[in-house]
Amino acid sequence: MFQRGLLGGTFDRVHEGHAWLINQALGYCAHLEIWITSDDVAKKKDERCWDWSRRRSEIEMIIEPDFRSRVSFDILHDSFGPAIEHSNADAIICTKETLSGCEEINRIRIEHQMKSLEIIVIEHARGPDGQVISSSRIRNGVIDQSGELFVHESDFKGARVLSPEVELMLKTPFGTLHKGPESDHAVALTKALESIQSDSNIVAVGDVTVLGLLKLSCIPDIALIDGMTKRNNWPNTKLIDHSKFDIVSTAQNPAGKLTPQLFETCKSAVNSLDHGLKSLIVVEGEEDLSPIVLHLMLPIDSVIIYGQPGRGVVTRVTDLETKKNCRAILELMALESP
Repeated sequence: MFQRGLLGGTFDRVHEGHAWLINQALGYCAHLEIWITSDDVAKKKDERCWDWSRRRSEIEMIIEPDFRSRVSFDILHDSFGPAIEHSNADAIICTKETLSGCEEINRIRIEHQMKSLEIIVIEHARGPDGQVISSSRIRNGVIDQSGELFVHESDFKGARVLSPEVELMLKTPFGTLHKGPESDHAVALTKALESIQSDSNIVAVGDVTVLGLLKLSCIPDIALIDGMTKRNNWPNTKLIDHSKFDIVSTAQNPAGKLTPQLFETCKSAVNSLDHGLKSLIVVEGEEDLSPIVLHLMLPIDSVIIYGQPGRGVVTRVTDLETKKNCRAILELMALESP
């Protein structure tokens, strides 16, 4: 067993892959120094990364209590950190992706007439889909911290039907209500926009909400309309300028259902976010349940806005809790018989 090992990384959205890596490292080292990238470095990688204190706290929670005395933490300010001059360390832990960096560290150490570190390469932990469990996949909204997919292939193979149990669950709005008069939707929408981080993806559901945002010169990244409000035809739908969007598509989705076509269309719209394209989905039927699908697919920190008749608008941030709730709701919806 090595006396002191070094392990560096961002360690954002702590997950089972992190737990695996740390536990494997502790099997090789009597003491493990975990160097967590500084906030400046982490934010350059992805603005959505949590701050250093939170990342450290999350890591501490996954370390077995009996092993915590064998672990210490510090801030990593650059690619090499203390490894090029550390006099007490005798090992460094990495994955295949970071192996070249460790080899460079040893080259520098030898140049400085220091003993090279033993490089311990740990294989990645993989989720049920066989893919690597990574923080980037979590931030992109694909998997949870155990590697479970939020969207399954089976979701595209049959319509889900609203059940009385789910209908009761959905009566209470999920999210933050921004109040405003029904006679002037700009009031509530302005409050909603002020609450949203500037770099968040904005998804608008509902004709009134979409038109209201366009009037405020805010083009949603994804918008869904069905030509109705309060389940009645809405003549002002024609004022929604389709040309403001890069992609305009249609999806059939009867009231009280979530169809494979809606899943496919939402998936295409979410994928288009990577290319900076804005999408308008015209739903033939009803779009009321679409936030369930969208939250499952959207990257972390996206925001869905929808109207609350007579009260204002609701915003809900896409986070891991939201995704898990939506997955649970979807599982409670009955699969329509062929």
